Order: sequence, then C-alpha cells, then structure tokens
Amino acid sequence: MKFPFSFKRSYRLTCKKDFERMYESKLKRSTGPFLIHRRPNTLGHARLGISVPKRVGNAVQRNRVKRLCREAFRLSFPNLPSIDILITVRPHKKMTLNECIEHIQKGTE
Repeated sequence: MKFPFSFKRSYRLTCKKDFERMYESKLKRSTGPFLIHRRPNTLGHARLGISVPKRVGNAVQRNRVKRLCREAFRLSFPNLPSIDILITVRPHKKMTLNECIEHIQKGTE
C-alpha cells in the first residue's frame, strides 16, 4: 500500500458501532496522555479514531490535539500493522509532534 498524503475516510473509524467495538476490545494500553485501544482488522491498513473529552480543554485545544494525532498517525502509517486504533486523550501539557508519534507507536506495539 502506498503512503497516504491525506487522511482519507477509509483510514478513519467513523461509525458509532466502530467506536463501541473498540471500547469493548480488551487490547488497550496507556502511554503518556493517551489511552490507546487497538483491534485487528482485515482491511490491509490501519484506521484511526480519536476521542477528546471536554476536560482536555476548550474547543481550540481539543481540535489542536486531534490535528496533532491525525498527523502523527499519517506519518506513522507505513509502520503500522493492519489494526484499528482508538486514541482517547487525557488532560496534559502541550506536546510536540514527535512525542505524539512516539506515544502512538508505543501504544500499537
């Protein structure tokens, strides 16, 4: 599969059922401010879902965290196995893109 330069719909968890299945999965790991749920899929590529509760901050801060997670996923995409990933973000200090990439890679090992 070639490297995606965009975050296509096929790389996202979009349905409520997808999120519910992820929360039910027993495979989860806490890394830094992230709680990462993971579940194997048969699509041949990874997919991402992001959950950022209001206690993380105001809308501007939550959207920044989501953009950062999407970019970290996009850059890590070639190294990820065929799994669904759901990132639940907890309150934290601002982090860099490299820190976000590290947390995602640790959470998907």
